[in-house]
Amino acid sequence: MKLTSSAIFLSRSAFLNNIRFLKSFAPKSKFFPVVKANAYGHGLKEVISIIDSHVDGYCVHSVDEAYCINSKKPVLILGHIGENRKLLIEMLKEKEIFFTVYSLFHLSFLEEITETLKKPVGIFIKVETGTNRLGLPEKDALKLAEKVEKSRHLNLLGFSTHFANIEDTTDHSYAKMQIETFRKVVKSFSGGKKLLHNACSAALMLFEETRTDIVRPGISLYGYYPSRETIVSLKNRGYKMEDGLIPPLTWKTKPLQIKEVKAGQYIGYGLTYKANSDMKIAVLPVGYSDGYDRGLSNNSYVLVKGKRCPVVGRVCMNLFMIDVSHVNGITVEDEVVLMGKSGDEEITADILASFLGTINYEIIARLNPFICREIVE
Repeated sequence: MKLTSSAIFLSRSAFLNNIRFLKSFAPKSKFFPVVKANAYGHGLKEVISIIDSHVDGYCVHSVDEAYCINSKKPVLILGHIGENRKLLIEMLKEKEIFFTVYSLFHLSFLEEITETLKKPVGIFIKVETGTNRLGLPEKDALKLAEKVEKSRHLNLLGFSTHFANIEDTTDHSYAKMQIETFRKVVKSFSGGKKLLHNACSAALMLFEETRTDIVRPGISLYGYYPSRETIVSLKNRGYKMEDGLIPPLTWKTKPLQIKEVKAGQYIGYGLTYKANSDMKIAVLPVGYSDGYDRGLSNNSYVLVKGKRCPVVGRVCMNLFMIDVSHVNGITVEDEVVLMGKSGDEEITADILASFLGTINYEIIARLNPFICREIVE
């Protein structure tokens, strides 16, 4: 690919490695990876083209995201259903959609849709087990399940929940409490055996009890562990990290201009960087509108010819500057790695997240969807 401003390259082999690794934890479970937020910033269309023949279905947050999935595999909507009847009817005619229901309002809305279609639609009841986000407490969840069972066109597929504190700690007592609460609710249901799912990435890798009918890994599909604590917990269980996940995404650009800056001169908005000596900088055609956070101003580095080059001055909307004084022979044709490997060096979403005091999820999910993406072998 010829770089215009920047480009993202996706490794097919890394994705397939991650799927093999994750499936090894729960080989009998249906594999429904989470591809919300433009496949965690990697590119929904490109990711599905790589993984479609290796998965059983997909998880997304909303109806809008489900609409964008070009696959015949079923799609499980984990969050927002919305109230766009026309869009839902159009989708349900062509796609197999499973809905997560957490209120009587949404159940009634879906009943209206199915009455129009005369087509059964699969429902999962979201159980509140301690995250206090979307979900219903035990009694309400069971009441809603009974209503679904009595519906003419709604099909109660099963129950789901989500963990609050399974990846940010090595103390998993709260997660175990949630597992027990979920188990209790399911056991209390009198309508027979149903499908269950509650395994995010950390749960899938750490707890056998969560390897139920469906597993729904998110961040780990994209080569990242949910947290340092997850890595510690895996190591304590005897797993070797070198045999595990591989980030498939590399983000590259090229300089627009290389220029000399004299000692005492300032670089960028707000005069936040002052050259202490004569230096050479490269101006890059990337900025915070692309997902390269403004908080990385004077606080990060990129890779050029295997060398770390510090960000100097403020990150602008479409541009930022780097110090290339120590890179011999640099030209505007040289590749600059914003995320990925160059020589013996590597800069990851984990590293960028550490500079910003955030998590790897945010770094990759905010990558501009208009950046060109290319699949590489």
